[in-house]
Amino acid sequence: MFKKNLPQSNNKSLENEVILAVIVLYLLLAIVMTVVHYIQPPEQETVTSSMSPSHNEKNPAVRK
Repeated sequence: MFKKNLPQSNNKSLENEVILAVIVLYLLLAIVMTVVHYIQPPEQETVTSSMSPSHNEKNPAVRK
C-alpha cells in the first residue's frame, strides 16, 4: 500500500536499535528485581497477596 522511502540499511539499523533497546530494558528489569530481592532484610517476613491454597501459609489475611 505505502512505499517505504527508507534505504535498506536504515531499516535494518532501526530494527537492530529496537532489539537492543528491548534487551537493555529486560536486563535492567532483571537487575532491579535481583537487587530488590537481595536488599530485603533476612528477618523480614515474606508475604503474598495470592489467594492460592499453596500460599495460605504466607498470606496474613488467611491465617487463623
